[in-house]
Amino acid sequence: MRCFRSPSVCMRALAVVVLGAGGLWGMGCDGGGSSAEPPSPPTNLQATTTNGAVSLTWNGESAVSGYNVYRSTTADSGVGGTPVNGGSPLGQTEFTDASVEAGTRYYYRVTAVGEAGESEPSSEVSIRLFPSPPPRP
Repeated sequence: MRCFRSPSVCMRALAVVVLGAGGLWGMGCDGGGSSAEPPSPPTNLQATTTNGAVSLTWNGESAVSGYNVYRSTTADSGVGGTPVNGGSPLGQTEFTDASVEAGTRYYYRVTAVGEAGESEPSSEVSIRLFPSPPPRP
């Protein structure tokens, strides 16, 4: 961005970019707009099985709006689509995924959500639930 100045007039150049579903972001020569960056990705993502569900825990920053959990049945698939936690970010650093099937390997990643958007995904963890053994005779 540039500001053009003359002795009596300051002309301001303003750029407006349309983002996604109707959002607007502007940046003017006075530094308007945001230089904030998305939060850092969550760390230390861990998965355990509990009563036929997958329990996830991770470490996050204190200055985030929430977290999104992404699940795949393919390794290294990144993140995409709707998070497993639904449309609203989680307010805590844990999540239980009860919509899993025994015998399937799942891959999870978590992102942090802040004012400036969504972080890069965490490292991936994988876990496989095994069916319960048959009852003893």
